[in-house]
Amino acid sequence: MADLYTAEAVMDFWDANTTAEMKAKRARIEEIKKDQDTARKYINDAIARYRKDKTRSRSKAKAEDPFIDLADYTSKDDIQESFGWGTISERERDRLWNLWDLREKSKNKAVLEDRVVELLQVAARAVSSPHAEEVFEYDQERCKMWREAEKIARENLMRG
Repeated sequence: MADLYTAEAVMDFWDANTTAEMKAKRARIEEIKKDQDTARKYINDAIARYRKDKTRSRSKAKAEDPFIDLADYTSKDDIQESFGWGTISERERDRLWNLWDLREKSKNKAVLEDRVVELLQVAARAVSSPHAEEVFEYDQERCKMWREAEKIARENLMRG
């Protein structure tokens, strides 16, 4: 028997000497996981394309910059300073401050979220549903095997 001093070596030994039925089950689960990953990838790509297209169409619709009035200011303090020097009124200062806050919020909310994105995200999560129990049981079985392999490897090291 090979030197089975690591859990990996024990698992490899078991995998090499397993029944045809277990090999078929492992191949099936790996295929399911691969298909799920592929489906999620395509859904996430669709979300990214949708967001890009939607953002591009919004940008074209708003060709004029709504924050153009803030072009002369680098901070809210600059706006306050203009008010202090009397170059803008209190009402104009308040309007510019509100506009500044809106621009800051719009920077933080750069990711588009709407019903279409929500539905695509639900679809991405649902990809696992049809096979969830089967995959979960297999993963639990492999975890149990891994713990047993670690135990065997430790025992083999002790006997060494």
